[in-house]
Order: sequence, then structure tokens, then C-alpha cells
Amino acid sequence: MSVDVAKRYFELMDSADAGTDDVMELYGEDPVVHSSRAGVVRGLADIRQFYDDNAEFFTGGEHHMTNFHQDGSTVICEGYLDGETTVGREANGVPLCDVMEFNDDDEIVAFRAYLDYRGYVDELPADVPNVRAEAE
Repeated sequence: MSVDVAKRYFELMDSADAGTDDVMELYGEDPVVHSSRAGVVRGLADIRQFYDDNAEFFTGGEHHMTNFHQDGSTVICEGYLDGETTVGREANGVPLCDVMEFNDDDEIVAFRAYLDYRGYVDELPADVPNVRAEAE
């Protein structure tokens, strides 16, 4: 069931023992990720790089998922995130809503992340790399 895969995604994202390879196993062929920080990321190789870059931006974090809603092949995941960036900016209770679309094999083929990055980026120094600008 797609909700179980969505829950597994957040378990992997929060696990100190899991890595990018584990998360990538949840994705199907030709996926796309929409991120407010990185823009549109297409294909397995670029999505892998997105997760590697994400690991460099956040030093740790924990998702607190409160609701999962499924309609057909789409799962809406609601919750909040506590975390810290590599420059030491800590934010707790940052609202998020992720929308995952699945194929018939319960693999993620589209992921749209809606995270209020203002909790993390309003006070960052100017020398922190802008991942989105580098991708353009």
C-alpha cells in the first residue's frame, strides 16, 4: 500500500543508519521531484544528487508526520520537521506537506515537497551555497 511506502520514506529520512541508496529504492523509473529549495529535479541520477545535497544542507532532523491521506495513486503526507543545518541554524516545528504519486508497483514517480524553509534560511549567512541557483 502506498501509505506504507510513504511512512517508510520518512523512517529512512530520519534514520542515522539509512542513506541515499535506501531512499532511492523507493523510487520508480523516470521520477520527478519538485522542491521549493531545489526546483524541479528529474531522473534517478539527479534525484540521487538532490538527496546527497540535502544531506549536506541538513545535519540532522526528525519528521513528525501527523496525517497520511490517500486518493488513488496519490498520498498526501502532513506533519512538521525539527532539524539543524550545517551552519548551525536550528528550527523546530517547521510545517510540511509532501505529495507523493505512485505507480502500480507502489514506487514513487512524483514527489512534491512543500516545506516552509523560512524557518531555516531567514538568518543564514550570505556564504551558504544556494543549491537552486547552482542547478540553473
